[in-house]
Amino acid sequence: MTNSHRLAFCPTARQTPASPTHRRMHAFSLYDTLVTLAVVSILTMIAVPSFRHLIAGQRMITAMNVLIAALHTTRSEAITRGEHAVLCPSKDGRRCGAVYGNWTFWQHGYLLYIDKNANHKQDEDETAVRVFDPAPGLRIHSTRSRDAVAYKPNGLAQGSNMTFTFCTEWPEYPARTVILSTSGRPRSSTRLQDGGKPDCSANVASL
Repeated sequence: MTNSHRLAFCPTARQTPASPTHRRMHAFSLYDTLVTLAVVSILTMIAVPSFRHLIAGQRMITAMNVLIAALHTTRSEAITRGEHAVLCPSKDGRRCGAVYGNWTFWQHGYLLYIDKNANHKQDEDETAVRVFDPAPGLRIHSTRSRDAVAYKPNGLAQGSNMTFTFCTEWPEYPARTVILSTSGRPRSSTRLQDGGKPDCSANVASL
């Protein structure tokens, strides 16, 4: 057989087995796995409360703005109509009422009605002209003696200053307040009207 008819022979390439050191570089040991899980757990423990506080804070700010807007609306209705207008807590959106023990609770929602005879109570013919939605995940309370906000036709609020306290489901989150002056104008705060710290002890879990 001539050289031109000889078949070229190339030895088959063989894979060289990976060295033990090479294998160790690409493998995770049980120790590595446990360390990774521990780090993930720590990061989760840090992130979850922060996210929870973020959600709670957004809910609280939204609820406070809704109440402040409702108070402004009630005052405007009293001035525009020339009659007494009342904002009161309500569970069903039809009738006033949300007093438990020494507190009046507002987180279930509230309504606005026109107190035509100025007798400081909602009569059968005095239906709601505006209804405001509940505030989920929050507790909002005022004292038992202040179970409603009544505005006179001149825009002034009846009675003394009134404080609404806003609390979340988590005790560690700071409470905030909305303070209503006798002038009828509300303002938000982190304190009570006397400068004291807001109290969330009224927020029983059964409500």
